[in-house]
Amino acid sequence: MPVCVIRTFRDEDLQPLAALINTADRVDDAGFTTTVLALAHRLQEPHALPAQNIFVAEQAGRLVGYAIVNERREEVLDRIGVVGIVHPEQRLQGIGTGLMERAESRARELRRDKPLFLEMVARQPVAGAAELALSLGMQPVRHFFYMECRDLAGLQEPVFPEGIRVRRYVVGSDQDAFVAAYNDAFSDHWGHVPHTRDKEEHRVGNPAFVCDDTLLAVDCGGRIAGLCLVLVPQVDPDMRKANPPMIDDLAVTHAYRRCGLGRGLLLAGMRHIRERGFSAAALAVDVDNPNQALRLYESAGFEVVSRSTAFRKELK
Repeated sequence: MPVCVIRTFRDEDLQPLAALINTADRVDDAGFTTTVLALAHRLQEPHALPAQNIFVAEQAGRLVGYAIVNERREEVLDRIGVVGIVHPEQRLQGIGTGLMERAESRARELRRDKPLFLEMVARQPVAGAAELALSLGMQPVRHFFYMECRDLAGLQEPVFPEGIRVRRYVVGSDQDAFVAAYNDAFSDHWGHVPHTRDKEEHRVGNPAFVCDDTLLAVDCGGRIAGLCLVLVPQVDPDMRKANPPMIDDLAVTHAYRRCGLGRGLLLAGMRHIRERGFSAAALAVDVDNPNQALRLYESAGFEVVSRSTAFRKELK
């Protein structure tokens, strides 16, 4: 068996890494699909540091696995998330374990003065992911559903509270207000990490960014009361059917909750996806979301397709 070397990411790994991700997703159908352009933009996120935070497994001159380390700094603790995959033909050879060990070592280098946790999300379609997490001493802490609505033909007309209108995002004038509304709306969600102006500039700087895909609900004073982000996955043509557009974020600020705004925004986002020529929509939801999001999505026609589990362990 060829020796497998685990090393840090190099610029010339970009195209082979995108190919690895897509090859694995054709088997796993886990939603990791990407393009070289989309992956390049992702690796330019603020503080991404690919040369320090991405590890690849190389065997016989080709990439067979990867792990990306993401810092998630909260008020009372620090979380280091790891996202990765191993080529389906090279699984059960210890490659995933080796990648996670390198990721854990990197996480320890990032320790500050707060409790430090290592995390990974095991998606149900990825064989062996949950078993890997358990073998590393990680425990399940949260569960998520991936849901799809496969019939957008008969959608109800969105209804909004009095004084609320929906408009598209305007680059150059909405960034700061969007960041404030986003953080207000998600402040009580599990694992929330504050959105920043730098992160928002990176989001709208994506070559694939479309202003119309960010729907903003604003009140009569022009303040953002809620938001719905539609994400059209950047994937190769042969993988579009398996990767429908997503309601990537749906949120309502605290001042406008319990008045039907969330449902109105959800239906508006679904109609927008239909208007863009798609017949299905997808989203992911925290099973224990404190705002009854799961019930809302089910009432709009979404059904559970797969499940994911967040695993965590504290690094002493």
